[in-house]
Amino acid sequence: MPDQQYPAVPRSVRVAEEIQRILSQIFLSEVQIPSAGMLTITRVETSRDLRNAHVYFSFLNPKADEEIIIAAVIRRRKQIRFHLGSRLGIKYVPQLRFHLDLEAKQAARIEEIIAELGSKESLP
Repeated sequence: MPDQQYPAVPRSVRVAEEIQRILSQIFLSEVQIPSAGMLTITRVETSRDLRNAHVYFSFLNPKADEEIIIAAVIRRRKQIRFHLGSRLGIKYVPQLRFHLDLEAKQAARIEEIIAELGSKESLP
């Protein structure tokens, strides 16, 4: 019987978290994209039937343009899905859809603006 203090976490959320963990390992060991610098899987959202997964990623210190890195990730989608399937213990391996996560870039820009405003206020 589940503990009444904590609500049950939907299976799609648990699987999404597991996919995120596994994909992070895959990008570190099996599928490396040197032009991306430090590639990070920021979040994964799965459909309720677990057939599709939207994978959001970002990168630090890229050595190429964003479009080139995104194209490299998409080109290696089958290989990534193969490695995911060998580690993920579910009946169907979801189709992967990769998206560049812009939240980190937007947060950095907001911090930059706040810093600029703070330095302008301190001027006489």
